[in-house]
Amino acid sequence: MPSELMRSLAIIICLLFLASGLVRIGVSILMIGQASGWWMFTGEAVEALADTQRFIAEAPLNLVGFTPLTYFGFIAFMGVTICLGALGQIWRKRWGLALIGIYLLSHGFLFVNFATVNPKLGLWGLAVALTAILVWANRAPEGAP
Repeated sequence: MPSELMRSLAIIICLLFLASGLVRIGVSILMIGQASGWWMFTGEAVEALADTQRFIAEAPLNLVGFTPLTYFGFIAFMGVTICLGALGQIWRKRWGLALIGIYLLSHGFLFVNFATVNPKLGLWGLAVALTAILVWANRAPEGAP
């Protein structure tokens, strides 16, 4: 595959990761504010907070002892790591891939922490596959030192 096409593929994947990270950050800030009483939205925000509270309360396991606030803080952390990782990979920095790896481990940890498997496992698997493609697409060109 020509290097320009591989580079374009890497950038597309990074932009997808960046967008997903920005959504994670935005939603977590919204939910932290809602849970803390800083603002009171209606509709889906109320339902999402209630669903999260119920999920945490009914989880068969909660190794870390997440509360809704700490859970959304962790989601924000994941958003920051994937955003910074995507930017790092756009700039072809090794730390970008390391941060994407931290994101993948963090996301996987949530399944272990709550001893649950849900449809989000498919999204995690997709992120792992996209990261593998990213590693392949951003490898050094042949003959490069």
